[in-house]
Amino acid sequence: MNFWKRLLRRRGRSRKALVIEGGGMRGVFLTGVLQAFTDHAYFPFDLIIGTSAGALTGCAYAARQIHLARSAFLSKLSSGDFIHVSNIFKPERHILDLDWMIDAIVRGPEPLNVAALRKACPVIITAANCLHDQAPETIYLNSKKDDIFESLKATAAIPFLYRGFVEYKDYKLLDGGVTDPIPFYKALEMGYKDKDILVITTRPKGYRKKQDSFGVRKLYERYYKEPELDYLVESMKNLYKKYNSILDDLENAYKDIEVIYPPPDFPVERLTTEPKKLLDGFEQGVSAGNDYMRRERG
Repeated sequence: MNFWKRLLRRRGRSRKALVIEGGGMRGVFLTGVLQAFTDHAYFPFDLIIGTSAGALTGCAYAARQIHLARSAFLSKLSSGDFIHVSNIFKPERHILDLDWMIDAIVRGPEPLNVAALRKACPVIITAANCLHDQAPETIYLNSKKDDIFESLKATAAIPFLYRGFVEYKDYKLLDGGVTDPIPFYKALEMGYKDKDILVITTRPKGYRKKQDSFGVRKLYERYYKEPELDYLVESMKNLYKKYNSILDDLENAYKDIEVIYPPPDFPVERLTTEPKKLLDGFEQGVSAGNDYMRRERG
């Protein structure tokens, strides 16, 4: 029996885990949901597990600074300093400038309160460790002991959009979504029961990911052309299968896990920067969070 299971048994009561999907700018929906939770002073979770944008919003929520994520998605990340689509054919330059994101937002004029985060419930941050000549494996970084800035950078390093890897400790890391896009299995592994897990996604219920186009697959092959990265390329090509399998399980095999989904008309995609769409997506998140609170508190 692992540490978490022993802890749950010792305390003799059910616990609550929050699992938060990533999705680039779709994270504005997550921010809206967690804004609603914050407005209701709702902080019941003993564990938060987040991938990419889910990790960023989860850390801001745990540190009682959800306004940092709100400001990031509604203004800073859409300002033109973060997303540089014009760099798509410039392999030496990032399309997503994560160094700017960390410096301007996480370490910005009002930085993430790392001391408060360390005292809050653990936030587990997923990242994909890209081993040479092996399939990528999920690394679960921890807000209690890992470098929070490097962790948040690593989990958001979307392959190809972020050039190279985030090197931390002995790892070569990319976006946690490569290996564990909606990490609720980790919460189950850590001893949480289905009914004690809340998942927030950034895709509407019923969504299924399509295979990347031939052109996108070729971009992956050309950028990650070293033979030792063939497993990474293969994982990225087949990510849609893994992602859809996770959604199938979430909708059918683990029906006691409560899920907050964006509505069918959610307008935001991974690289959306249009202010109205982002504001609409945020407000939809607030509405979904308030709906959840009404159900939770009767």
